[in-house]
Amino acid sequence: MVAKNIVCITTFRQGNPENNIEKVRTEVFFDTLKKMAEFGLSLMVLYIETQRPILKEMEKLGAILVLQQSNGMGNVRKEAILAALDRFPNIKHLCWLEPEKPDLVQFIGPLCAKMMREQSALGMFNRISMSSYPPEQAHYYLFCRAVASHLLGFDLDYAFGPMIITRPAASYFLKYQGEYGSKWDSILIPRLRIIKDGAGLSTLSINFQNDPRMTQVESGNVAIILKRIEQLSNVVPSLIAEWQKLMTT
Repeated sequence: MVAKNIVCITTFRQGNPENNIEKVRTEVFFDTLKKMAEFGLSLMVLYIETQRPILKEMEKLGAILVLQQSNGMGNVRKEAILAALDRFPNIKHLCWLEPEKPDLVQFIGPLCAKMMREQSALGMFNRISMSSYPPEQAHYYLFCRAVASHLLGFDLDYAFGPMIITRPAASYFLKYQGEYGSKWDSILIPRLRIIKDGAGLSTLSINFQNDPRMTQVESGNVAIILKRIEQLSNVVPSLIAEWQKLMTT
């Protein structure tokens, strides 16, 4: 079974329980955990700033909890990958997941199976539609996808974070030195290097639906809009600079 060959990884921070976005995100994450159990998948959660009752509920729903020790987006992601490699020494595939995406769980097995058939090191999801997203978020993703697809010469949903990697491919992420700020680039740039090295990329077109609760609370939210601008400022320049560098080496 595919589920026995893969472990999923995510990070979680409850933050301020009075913050409506963070409150909804926690509720949606519980649904993600329920979906994981439904599909027989294991999820390791690197967590911080989360109240004990929430942690107990996560454990009840099957989460494998690891207390976060590092700081900074890039360092935390490396820590999560290292923790998964250590705790699951026989697992062949790692899936990087995001807490608030219960609808994505159904596509993990099919993408992993496709990777095994194609013997690829990296698996990425290409979303068919962005209609379920807040407009600001949809435009961010579509812009990044247009730039990446033009540079690489094929359609790639570049900025969508969830992915599957083989155990050997984890080294690309662990060796990344954060040359472009160690934020969202800490996941995206190593993927470019895997593609350029010819280690193998499998893509799966999916009819993914953003959770309507997240869409409702994030649409038009000023803080989230500013976050999208920050993401664009990190993701697009690093994509262009890295791909130009890779094409000249």
